[in-house]
Amino acid sequence: MTADTQLIRVGHSPDPDDAFMFYALACAKIETGEFRFEHQLVDIETLNRRAFDAELELTAVSLHAYGHLAELYALCACGASMGDGYGPIVVAPQPA
Repeated sequence: MTADTQLIRVGHSPDPDDAFMFYALACAKIETGEFRFEHQLVDIETLNRRAFDAELELTAVSLHAYGHLAELYALCACGASMGDGYGPIVVAPQPA
């Protein structure tokens, strides 16, 4: 790492969706210019705790944790483990 290079520690889980989102960075498939990325693969609960201590420059967190972290972190415009037909599901005893 040179004086002109900025390290960004990226916390994400080893789950397939995160692996897909970070593949290009992790495998040097894209040019990152002055940024060097260091991947730290751990479970989401550990990432939540580390985020509360602002240990990582970029990290995955649970949606619940983010509600408490909005002053420390901004949401990225890409990535997420939720969406149409994917992510948290609400189960009800009767159709709603």
